[in-house]
Amino acid sequence: MLKIDDKNHKVVGIIMECNPFHNGHKRLIRSAKQYGDIVVAIMSGNYVQRGEPAIYDKYKRTKQLLSHGVDLVIELPLIYTLSSANLFAFGAVSILDELKFIDYLIFGSKIADISKLTEIANLDIDDNIEIKTLLKDGNSYPIALSKAINKKLSGNDILGVEYIRAISKLHSKIIPITIKRKSDLKTATELRKNISKKITCDSFSDILNYKLLQYRINSNLELNDIYLLNSDVKNSILNTLNSNLSFTKSAKKLNTKNRTLANIKRIFFNIIFDIQKKDIYKVSDKAKASITKLDNKSFFIRILGVKKSSAHILKHIKIPYLTGYTISAYKTFISKYKSSKVIKCNKKGEYIPSPLLKKYIFADDLYYLLSGNKTNESLFKFTTI
Repeated sequence: MLKIDDKNHKVVGIIMECNPFHNGHKRLIRSAKQYGDIVVAIMSGNYVQRGEPAIYDKYKRTKQLLSHGVDLVIELPLIYTLSSANLFAFGAVSILDELKFIDYLIFGSKIADISKLTEIANLDIDDNIEIKTLLKDGNSYPIALSKAINKKLSGNDILGVEYIRAISKLHSKIIPITIKRKSDLKTATELRKNISKKITCDSFSDILNYKLLQYRINSNLELNDIYLLNSDVKNSILNTLNSNLSFTKSAKKLNTKNRTLANIKRIFFNIIFDIQKKDIYKVSDKAKASITKLDNKSFFIRILGVKKSSAHILKHIKIPYLTGYTISAYKTFISKYKSSKVIKCNKKGEYIPSPLLKKYIFADDLYYLLSGNKTNESLFKFTTI
């Protein structure tokens, strides 16, 4: 519970991609408002969990959320966005938990029964022989889990299970709430089919092929370091693909029963942005601890937008946050978080982002370049409406 001006406010967290924003998101926000006074959204940035560039950039989607009732929008870091469901969920829930003032997490699901989802979440997947066998037999994680419980789970059900599992791992006090996803509402997948896209996976074909060429000819580069990539996929990439293939055709060529298309596309983007396993381990649940306990000097959140009437929330955020990648934002960050490794200022007065932050900025700048926007991430400030 957040105390502002001697008044207690209930705060509800939501996790979404808004790719694109649709009526289901409006309904979720309305439902969140029934449980609390303030709504905080964790939203994917310019890339989404399907392993694709977002249809609309993160600032346009932030404005949509703020204009429909969300009070604060925080970007889900790229390392979580380009991950499987468990780490995607863990990253988002970790941020909500670290804020220390989130009372509820509300999400949509097909099952719409929190007790059933919790029961599934409590399965010890690491030691579950049936699930392990199904995975070894080439089933994807969602299919293996569905078969093990003898119930078909939707993608939203899987995410719901992972949200609950993350809350449990973090020993968080956040209370999960689920609402029924309405079948009469158009899904994001259906809406995307009718939207003319300025940027697609194939926009990244040339740079993907260039990166793969570097790995083929430079023995000092090791594909095994790339996050999500194992030796089996590595060998398939190096032995199967050629520079004449597009991003999409390459992904489809590597797609097998136990390699989902989304997973292959996420691997490709991790190659392009050089997201390595060591980057993930710094902020993962490896020690079953919160991310700030693992590496609090490298951890920060990026605030994408805040409603003017709710700007007082910023005063209650105790973890390091950036409101942009501008010089003024860097100066403010360094003055507030002197021990942080995220931004350094050298003797020449130059601001030096951490290696991981440089990767984030590169990914965003590449997004704007390939989508035809004549801008870059250093020109953006966080949004207020």
